[in-house]
Amino acid sequence: MTFLPILYKTFGKMAIYLTAHELTKLLTLLLLFVFIISDIVLFTTYEDELQRMLLPHLEEDNDSKLIPTNTYLNNHDSFHDLYENDLYENLNIKEIEDNFLSDSEVNKKYCKKEKDCKFLFMYYHSGQESKANIHLKTFSHIAGILNRTMVLTNVGRSRIESCNQFPFEFYYNLNALRKLLPNVNFISQLEFESWFRNRFEKPSIQHLHFSHGDSLMPLLEHVNPIIEPVTYISCFNKFNMRFDHSAIFQRIFINSKVLFQVNDGNDSSTLLIKNLMNSDADILLIKDDIGEEILTQTYSTIPYANHIINEALRVKIALKSYVAVYWHMEGVNPESLIECAKQLSNTLQYIREIHGIHNVYLSTDYPMSIELNDPFSKFSHLTKYYNQVMMILNSTMGINIHSRISFDVFGELRNKVGDNDEFIATDGVQRILDRIICIDADYFLSGPANCCEQLNAFTKTIVNARTELSKSETKLQNIISRW
Repeated sequence: MTFLPILYKTFGKMAIYLTAHELTKLLTLLLLFVFIISDIVLFTTYEDELQRMLLPHLEEDNDSKLIPTNTYLNNHDSFHDLYENDLYENLNIKEIEDNFLSDSEVNKKYCKKEKDCKFLFMYYHSGQESKANIHLKTFSHIAGILNRTMVLTNVGRSRIESCNQFPFEFYYNLNALRKLLPNVNFISQLEFESWFRNRFEKPSIQHLHFSHGDSLMPLLEHVNPIIEPVTYISCFNKFNMRFDHSAIFQRIFINSKVLFQVNDGNDSSTLLIKNLMNSDADILLIKDDIGEEILTQTYSTIPYANHIINEALRVKIALKSYVAVYWHMEGVNPESLIECAKQLSNTLQYIREIHGIHNVYLSTDYPMSIELNDPFSKFSHLTKYYNQVMMILNSTMGINIHSRISFDVFGELRNKVGDNDEFIATDGVQRILDRIICIDADYFLSGPANCCEQLNAFTKTIVNARTELSKSETKLQNIISRW
């Protein structure tokens, strides 16, 4: 046998000769030894971090609370306290990255089905909360008909939109909604985001844009949008929703004036639902630019959250019997405001003499807080006129003028959430509270044509609610009157 002296080492008088085969085995053993030592070092170094990563998947946490979006949490640690106080007691979820679950297991976790996990997501409505509220309830009803899970869109600044920072229950009572629509399954936007991110096979998408049209029947056309703006503007990029060539984009034109007229045995709303039933997409994304109700001609709304109802109750108890005045000042000729205030003062005195009501709750779109009453506000040109208006009203004999500022509404909630536009602006949660107080007032006033916008969505919701309330509530002295 021929030996290749490739390694020579002398141990005393002993010489060692190795073949190439024997050297290969020796090097393999040495490399294996190095890998084992490195693994032991890595495991020892990162043992604590591995436990933190794995434990949430091995233990069930029954004390978790619904949390707002990650961006908001990073900037507002005080928001944790808000949720720990059971403000969102109706949902018990935790955002977990289910990296170890198959798609069928992810589906089962989030929509109780291993297959055909389908959602309807009205991610945007162009109107204020009073309109968007009704439409979200409508699409929730449609989701039930289509056997789809309804995504509860985020809220904020009197809007229902996917980019907003507050979860659905910041405005609404989910338990009450479930009682109104017992056959509909609901999922929070945060849960929906987790479901989407954790799917290995990304879900199919159909995007529907509801727009106004002139046809007697709904018209549908395919569109080719620029994807990036859709993704960015709607914040879909934050939970990895990517639109590729398989995504379907359609626009549905609806004439709301003839929506409920019957044609060939079907009205438009029935045909609309039949069309949606034909969709096989996992996700129906809805962009809603329709102002009117598209399913029924009843204007019932989603009930509001307990913390809003309780705050309104606190104000109403303090006021006892009261007149609610809604004055929409935007767009009004500033010089006419003084005469309007004098007319309102005379009307309030008349109501006091006839009905004996001394307290007045004033709801207005004019920013009463110091933060917004500045030269850069869109109402800055009204400042001197508004000050004169308040002087006239406050000097009205025997009348006490109150507002949300008088009662420091949501003071406790504001302290927990932190400095936020939701509590500074005239819209948002404070606007919802104003509407509730106006609905329950003994007497409700709004301005004449030269002083106030006549019938916007805010006033219309109040009138509809007071009309229903008058059927059983004897304390109401009117539905709406103009001063």
